[in-house]
Amino acid sequence: MSDASLLAAVAALAEEAARGVGPDDLLRRLVDVVAEHLDGVDGVGVVVADGAALRLVHVSGAGVDEPETVQDVLQSGPCQDAALSGAEVVVDDLTDPAQTAWPEFVDLALGVGLRSVVAVPLANHGRVWGVLDLYRRQPGTWREQELHWARVVAHLAASYLSIATDRDRAQRAQQALEHASTHDALTGLPNRVLLFDRLEHSLSAARRHGRAVAVLFIDLDRFKAVNDTLGHAAGDEVLVAVASRMSAELRDEDTLARLAGDEFVVVCDDLPDPPDGTGVRTHADTLRERLRRALARPLRIGDVDLVVTASIGVAHDDGTCDADALVAEADHAMYLEKHRPPTAARPGTVLPTLEAQLARALPERRLRLHYQPITDEEGTVRTVEALLRWEHPTRGLLPAAEFVDLAESTGLIVDLGHWVVDQACAHLGRWRRAHGAAAPRTVWINLSPAELVDPDLGTVLGAALEENGLEPADVGLEILESGFADSRVLPGLHARHLDGHPLSVDDFGTGYSSLSRLVELPVAMVKVDKSLVAGVAHDLRRRALLDAVVTVAAGLDVQVIAEGIETADQAKAVLAAGCHYLQGFHCGAPEPAETVVRHWAG
Repeated sequence: MSDASLLAAVAALAEEAARGVGPDDLLRRLVDVVAEHLDGVDGVGVVVADGAALRLVHVSGAGVDEPETVQDVLQSGPCQDAALSGAEVVVDDLTDPAQTAWPEFVDLALGVGLRSVVAVPLANHGRVWGVLDLYRRQPGTWREQELHWARVVAHLAASYLSIATDRDRAQRAQQALEHASTHDALTGLPNRVLLFDRLEHSLSAARRHGRAVAVLFIDLDRFKAVNDTLGHAAGDEVLVAVASRMSAELRDEDTLARLAGDEFVVVCDDLPDPPDGTGVRTHADTLRERLRRALARPLRIGDVDLVVTASIGVAHDDGTCDADALVAEADHAMYLEKHRPPTAARPGTVLPTLEAQLARALPERRLRLHYQPITDEEGTVRTVEALLRWEHPTRGLLPAAEFVDLAESTGLIVDLGHWVVDQACAHLGRWRRAHGAAAPRTVWINLSPAELVDPDLGTVLGAALEENGLEPADVGLEILESGFADSRVLPGLHARHLDGHPLSVDDFGTGYSSLSRLVELPVAMVKVDKSLVAGVAHDLRRRALLDAVVTVAAGLDVQVIAEGIETADQAKAVLAAGCHYLQGFHCGAPEPAETVVRHWAG
């Protein structure tokens, strides 16, 4: 390779990098450039480091695909050794057993007429991004100048690859954020934002082309009973199944969105618009009946067969209303249908005594607090989260998710919250006296919006702190991200912040707050929702979104807790992403106050 050829190769790589191509496209160009400009090379292959494995990207030269493919499949060969060592592996003669240790690779390479290979790592800033394999059909020593030129090209490619990877990661993070801002996390359907955007476009297009638009507002009947009797996990299963069934009944041009909770909206676009309006009404009424039939098929949730019914209101564009007015009209039509005297008893049952049983839980001493450890990267318990449980007389120990909505709707949540504050402070005070500095430095308590704005909250907290010898900094307060839909939450957070309590946003990343909203919040911690943590070790989209959260939080001096950590791989991945603390069954399951002390009592 002459100096002119080296310059040509460098220029070709620079030109490809300047085009902003992705990592794989850049590596394909690397193979083609080396094959064209490096004299005496009969074949070229390149693999990229994909997690702990190497993945074949591109080859050039007759037969080169066979030895490169076997390295990809077996994860063994000169490229694997070069990646592990960070230095090139040079084999002057593949027939010499003293120079080789990969029989499958050697057999295939010799079988296609290749006699010599050098594997050059694509290394930059201490990281091996991939490996470049160069082949010859004649044995012989690779001259130092040839190796030098290969190193130069490989190093340059690694630098460009690093830039391309960062750019690709940033683009994926942006795409993930954009998708999360316009889609419902549970069902994957468009959310309110995307719904209204599409509806406005549909109305504009319909008026330009003499077509019509219909809107169906769907509200599941007695859905709260599902949550109260079967639990929120079962409720989520119902919502996902309902979304799937309704989607199957729609045309490609229709939009199904989850508006909130158990409310869905369908936009029927580009409908015929005869003067008497019969076309749009006929289509909407027909679709309404199809949706009802689809929902009415029995739905198996655990050991229970449910029959889901829904109230469906219909509205269609009269040429004057905007998106808000059309959805409001369909919502009103749904309301009228839901409150019309029923023609038949609705299926499904509710436990009629559940509300009364919950009201008796506090005086009958059926409430419990369990604590889940929150650990640092070394596994040391730094804080704990207090988790409410209800010892139900017939259903056993219930997590808060199965009754907190009922507590909120009945107003019981405030009294339950006062009990949690008293108990959590008493337990932390007891641990401090028994275990000193080894005890958790903070106990975190979950608050609903109603508790946060309770005028007695400050008094209850102050009394519990004083009685147990604690400071406000010892008791952290958490609120779910979804709680920010209540306009009273932010002033309530500021009030508790001024009192000295550390604050945290729980389930961050589930949809209500954007990353920019962290600037407004007086929080010390954010908990990344387990939906982002699940699969983060191998899901690039989730990892990109987690990276974005961590980056913004770091800039605001906000620490990040990754919750839902169930495996060592997840723990390793989120710590590598920059999370400060871990919570989940990998770190410790929720336990009663009497047994959780084993995590720090030595």
